Amino acid sequence: MSRNRMIGFGLLVLFVGSACGLSTLSDTPDAGSSGSTTSEPTEAPMVPVSINEGLASLDSYRMTYTSDIFDSTTQERTVTTSVVAGDRDADASYSRTETRVTTGENEVVSEDVQEQFVIGNQLCSAADGEAELTSISDTARVMSDLMSQVVVFHPLIENPVFVGEDVVNGVPVRTYTFEVRSLGAASGVEASRADGSYAIAADGDYLVKYRLDMELRSGPEGDPEAEYSDFLFELSLEEINQPVAIVFPPTCQAAGSSGE
Repeated sequence: MSRNRMIGFGLLVLFVGSACGLSTLSDTPDAGSSGSTTSEPTEAPMVPVSINEGLASLDSYRMTYTSDIFDSTTQERTVTTSVVAGDRDADASYSRTETRVTTGENEVVSEDVQEQFVIGNQLCSAADGEAELTSISDTARVMSDLMSQVVVFHPLIENPVFVGEDVVNGVPVRTYTFEVRSLGAASGVEASRADGSYAIAADGDYLVKYRLDMELRSGPEGDPEAEYSDFLFELSLEEINQPVAIVFPPTCQAAGSSGE
């Protein structure tokens, strides 16, 4: 299995696990269902609402998620860190994605940073010190809103176990652990390790914290020809309903001036 396929498989499992026949949020047992080992009240769901729905319920937020993947075949590590922020009152959003690929000796193979700012109907895309400012049509904005409702993102959660109540990132939450057991049932790879933890906001049931640590293998441990990928994914929702300053940087302002 090539590096791109292993990385792609990991991300596919995380966001659209249902397409691979996995138990995801939509069919995870409720807290009060038969076989539950927790004492969590039945009215408190053990799984969060979809990420799209959760973010849409907030006035403002900042979300950071990181994927860290090591591929045994290429002996390369790919770390992708993304930051997404939104402010409903200012009609503004921001996203930044940084991808860094290194060798086993920590030599840099490639680096890429891209940013996108949206304020009102103005979109600025920035990369490599350059920026492009464009206007967003009303129809494009409506289509974007519709697609956010059609394409629903669910993190992979299977066999959740209630841990307790806590405060994470300033938000009262319910915390859980989980273990993925059915990963190899519908694919040509095995999960020698697949477990994680998450936290759900007590008010709103949106995801505040998520962590998945797993190893995917094309063959059993001990097989010298087996390929494997170590995969760590972490998500943190911060600055919830707090002021988030989203402004065009100088490169975007310069791009706007040059286009006048």
